[in-house]
Amino acid sequence: MFHIEDIKKWNKEVILKIIENLKENVDEVRYEISKQTNNVMSTVYNICVKFKNKTKDQSEGFSIILKKPTQLEFLRQIIRSDVQFHNEILFYRTYAQPNENFPKCFYINERPPDLMIALENVNEQGYYSCACPCKYNIPLEYTLAAMREIGRFHGKGYVMKELQREKFFAIVEQVQEFKYDRMLDENRIIFLNLTATRAVEYLRNQGYDTAFCDKTEALLSNAFDEVMIKTVEPREPLSTLCHGDFVLDNILFKTENDGQYRAILIDFACLKYTTPVVDLSTYLCLCCSNEVKKDKFFEIIRAYHDALKEYLIEANIWDSEKYSYDALLDDYKRGGLFGFVIASFYLPVFMGYLKKGNFTCINEFENEETAKQNKQLGGDKISKILADMLLYLRDLGCLE
Repeated sequence: MFHIEDIKKWNKEVILKIIENLKENVDEVRYEISKQTNNVMSTVYNICVKFKNKTKDQSEGFSIILKKPTQLEFLRQIIRSDVQFHNEILFYRTYAQPNENFPKCFYINERPPDLMIALENVNEQGYYSCACPCKYNIPLEYTLAAMREIGRFHGKGYVMKELQREKFFAIVEQVQEFKYDRMLDENRIIFLNLTATRAVEYLRNQGYDTAFCDKTEALLSNAFDEVMIKTVEPREPLSTLCHGDFVLDNILFKTENDGQYRAILIDFACLKYTTPVVDLSTYLCLCCSNEVKKDKFFEIIRAYHDALKEYLIEANIWDSEKYSYDALLDDYKRGGLFGFVIASFYLPVFMGYLKKGNFTCINEFENEETAKQNKQLGGDKISKILADMLLYLRDLGCLE
C-alpha cells in the first residue's frame, strides 16, 4: 500500500512533466485533487491544474484525469490490470491522433509497476455520463449517438488498415488479450459457461419447447469456446480495431447547439482486433431493452452503418461490397450471442443487483461458486429479460 506522501510525490512529478510538455512560459504552478475514485482496476484522480502564463501575462488552467493501476497486488494479478493499462497506453501512444474525438493524453508512464496515464477531463468540453437512471433502457437518442461514434471508431481502423497497413498491424500485434484466451484462466471459463445457461434454465422451468432448450443449453454450456472464442476470432474483411468494452460506463455524451447528442469513447483497455459484432452486441444486449431491440434494431444498425460509410467515403476507401449493410447484418447474426453471454452475468450487475461488498462476477473472483450466486441476482425478473433476449436473438437468426 502507498501513503499520502507517495501520492503527493507522484502528482507533483506528473504535473511538472505535463507543464513541461505544454511548452509554455509558466510560473506559479499549483494543483488540487478535486476527487479520488477507487475501483477494481484503478485509482483515478481528478486534478485541477492552475498556472500563470508569463508570455500572455494571464492565469490559465486545465483539468486532468490521472489513472493508476490498483495497488492491491492480489487484485492486480487477478484482473491483469497491468495488461489493461498497457492496452490503453498503446492506444494513446500509437493510435489516437490529436485532432480526433478522444480525450487528449497529457502524460504516460509505461514502466511497471508505476504505470500511469494522464488524460484530459472531457467534462470541460461538456461531455458527461448518460443522465438516464436506468442504464439498461436508455433513451433512443443516446443509443443512436453511441452507434454513430462507434461507427466512426471502427471506420478509423478500416482506414488505417487500408492506407497504413504495416503500421496498423504493428499496433494490433502489441494488443494483449486478457479475457478470451483459453490459456489464461480456467475459473473464468467455468464462470462464463455456467452463467450463460441462466435463460435456458428459466425457459425450461416455464415449460418451453424441450428440443430448443436441450439444443441451446448444449451450446451455451460451452459458451466460452463455442461463442466467445469463435466470435472474437478475426474474420476478414470486416475485422477492425474494436473498443472491446462498449458499454455506457465507457461512453460520455453532450448535447450540441442543435439539440443532437454527440458521444465520445473512453477507456480503451479492452482493445481487440475483431469484427464489429463484438462491440455492437455488447452494447445492444446490455444497454437496450428487449422492446427497443425488437422495435428499433434495424434503425440502430442503420445509424451505425451510415456513420461508418460516411467516414470511409471521406477517407476515400469506401467499398460497397466489403462494408455493406448486409455484410454487417450477417456479422451480427454470426456473433450476436457474444453480447448475450456477457449480459447473462453482467446485466444483473449493470442493473444494480450486486450488493456492496459482494465480489460476484465482473472480472474478480470468477469461479463455480460465484457463478451460482450470480445466477440468482435479480431473480425471475432478470431471468425473464435474458430469456426474452435469447428468443429475440433466435428470431433474428443468431442461433443458426
